[in-house]
Amino acid sequence: MRKFKRAAVVAAGLVALSGVATGAAQAADLQTMETQGNYQTDCHTAQTQQELDKAVGHHVTIDHCEADGPGSMVIYYS
Repeated sequence: MRKFKRAAVVAAGLVALSGVATGAAQAADLQTMETQGNYQTDCHTAQTQQELDKAVGHHVTIDHCEADGPGSMVIYYS
């Protein structure tokens, strides 16, 4: 029974580590830009998309946004 429990713990650990590695690989592909706005309401608006496209120089895809303090956000895009 102990060997089964140990194997289950090892398997769960490997699954967790592979998930972390996958998330890190996906996050590594994303670029960021800091800007003003509320990340909950301003992230996927047409105005934010236009400003980001203009700043980067070509059309990009916004993945998500996070708060960067009061009145500012970080945009993750690819």
